[in-house]
Amino acid sequence: MAKRRFLVASALARLIRKELGVTGRIVEGYFPPRPDLEHFVRIEQGQSCLVLTPTRDGSLEERTEVPRSQAEALLSICAGKVGFESTIVRLQGGNQACLQRFLVPEPLDLISVAFLEGEAADGFDPPVWFGPEVTQNPAYDRGSLARAGMPATPGLPLSNLMLDELLDVLEEGAIAAQLGRAPSLKVVKDRSAERQGEGGVSAEPRARSVESTHEAGLMAGLAEALKEVELTTTSAPDAEDASATGPAPAEPTRPRFRMAAWRA
Repeated sequence: MAKRRFLVASALARLIRKELGVTGRIVEGYFPPRPDLEHFVRIEQGQSCLVLTPTRDGSLEERTEVPRSQAEALLSICAGKVGFESTIVRLQGGNQACLQRFLVPEPLDLISVAFLEGEAADGFDPPVWFGPEVTQNPAYDRGSLARAGMPATPGLPLSNLMLDELLDVLEEGAIAAQLGRAPSLKVVKDRSAERQGEGGVSAEPRARSVESTHEAGLMAGLAEALKEVELTTTSAPDAEDASATGPAPAEPTRPRFRMAAWRA
């Protein structure tokens, strides 16, 4: 699996971690280097393992799970250690990247993009908020960071364009996460049909029934109030006839809304 690795400005990395959180915290201890093999012990939440990675013939790495106590004992005799936190970032275009915030031996932010077999890693166009590429620089390998420490890293530039594009990525990721959690309209209809077919009552019609009952109560109260207004208006004598026939009748009673009907 091919990977490309880039530096990231610490301010942008901090914003990513604030918005997306941390998906994993990992400590790795590296043994003295060998020309044909990279070997280290890895401790993360719920798992500890010994990792052997051939560096010459392209063989796949081997992982052997070990008890936590043994992993910590091996960690104490390693030549160097790194500790970092990982955050998964969904990039525009469908790629996913892994942001690694190194805390040990010193603060450093790296972001890497992995490509499946058959995908053209060279055709990947890095976003503008990515920093310089360090894929081919062995000083940024985790083994080198553990044994030799952090290389001298120049200050990374920041711009409004970089921030705007990163904010677009974070907003799109938040929308995608919300859509992924919320059931689609088709799923709701299918579940409703299943409940009706099984003789159950759908939650959606029940909600509508309660809402319709409430609206019907309001309309009934309004209709009754208007009816009282009409009856009072038609039963009141004309002002001129009243003055000719006798004393003016008492002021008609003002219509009152019946609160009970409105509470329905």
